[in-house]
Amino acid sequence: MNLYSNKQRWKLVLFVVALVIIAIAIWYASYITKKVRDAEIQRVNNWGETIRKKAELVRITNESFIQIAESEQQYVEMWVGAMQEMQKDLTDYSFPLKVIQSNDTIPLILTENGNFVSSSNLSEEQKHPDSITKYLKEWPKKNDPIEIQYADNKSQIIYYKNSAEFDQLKIKREELIASFNRDLVENIDLVPVLFVDEKLNEVIATNLDSSLIDSPEKLAKVKQEMSLENDPIELELGEGHVGVLYYQESETLGQLRYYPFVILSLIAVFTLVSYLLFSTFRRAEQNQVWVGMAKETAHQLGTPLSSLVAWIELLRSEGVNEDYLSEMEKDLNRLNTVTDRFSKIGSESKLEKLDLVNLTVDNINYLKQRISGQVEITVQGDDQQLTSNLSPSLFSWVIENIVKNGVDAMEGSGRIQVLFGSEKSVNYIEITDTGKGIPNNALKTVFQPGYTTKKRGWGLGLSLARRIIEEHHHGKIFVKSSEVGKGTTFRIEVPKI
Repeated sequence: MNLYSNKQRWKLVLFVVALVIIAIAIWYASYITKKVRDAEIQRVNNWGETIRKKAELVRITNESFIQIAESEQQYVEMWVGAMQEMQKDLTDYSFPLKVIQSNDTIPLILTENGNFVSSSNLSEEQKHPDSITKYLKEWPKKNDPIEIQYADNKSQIIYYKNSAEFDQLKIKREELIASFNRDLVENIDLVPVLFVDEKLNEVIATNLDSSLIDSPEKLAKVKQEMSLENDPIELELGEGHVGVLYYQESETLGQLRYYPFVILSLIAVFTLVSYLLFSTFRRAEQNQVWVGMAKETAHQLGTPLSSLVAWIELLRSEGVNEDYLSEMEKDLNRLNTVTDRFSKIGSESKLEKLDLVNLTVDNINYLKQRISGQVEITVQGDDQQLTSNLSPSLFSWVIENIVKNGVDAMEGSGRIQVLFGSEKSVNYIEITDTGKGIPNNALKTVFQPGYTTKKRGWGLGLSLARRIIEEHHHGKIFVKSSEVGKGTTFRIEVPKI
């Protein structure tokens, strides 16, 4: 049993080592995953803060843009009022004149009856008639012209455009908005994020597909899903507005989370396949060695057995007691059977249609004469005829092995019961001894090579018995029942014909 115990002990040690390796791999992967996750959360925070600042900058720029546009429109209206005042009879024209002269930024064109009258804040090139005609068509699209009424129901029309400073601010605003949108689009590799103004329930920024949030219901669903995965981050937007940043883990982080399990699974599959292949090769090599040794043993036994047969005949011719010679012939036949078994190892056995009961009883009767007289062997059901395809030499060896194991378990004193029967498609034999029994934790290992309770045993008997029954006879052999201190029952089943 030492060999099998050592094997089991090493299996346990290797299993524990494997568990430790797996635990270390999972722990380290979790550690790396946590670091990546923390880095992603930091990136999300930084991204949200950047978006908040840019959103604030865009808002301020828009407000400034609107204020300048309104201011310039008011100034033009004031300038028109000053022009109207200049048409009146005033004692002091200094104020309207000052207003008119103070305009040095807003380009103006004055017309009367569709004809150009004068201009302000235009370069010499811009004052060219073709340019004037072009401006008179384009400027009304951006700012409504203002009509000035004066004496005799006459009127003039003022066309104007915003100042160069206004145009520059507009360009800057458009560049800022484009940069803002570009930052959103170019963050595709970032974790999935959704930045929402909770007060207005409006999306400030996101890198999600727009189809996922194109309705209030979808938006609420996405927010709920993201909230369940990670706690949202709140950012102050000013003026009582709070931006809430929802996010999920990136695809890379998800893959990294399962990476150790995938790698360990691949390693386990590779190790298992390698183990099975090498075990198969090792078993084949061992079988070749055993087959070679068995055949050589059979060959070596053949010569002296032939001589012994001749010696028996010689003794018979000299008148030696026939009873002695008969017993010697039985033992000699037994040796021939053993030799035949050895010679058949590794070869396909030839099965014969035999009576299971007769073959077994013959072996039992032979063993009765050669075991302790304190062992009682009883047979039940031997009045039946149970026909199966059997190899006489190999099947007899199985019976002999189980009976001798029972005798050893009883330490030479006890009772062995052999029961024959048939059910469904099998014939069976149950061999019960009154020995010390088999512990429950060893019931599944008694047929393993190396398992033995004997000090000088090899632990191969039951292993070979199972191989003979299962591989050669296509049957089954197993421990039907066993109780420590009371005995064990082995059951052999072979197909009936």
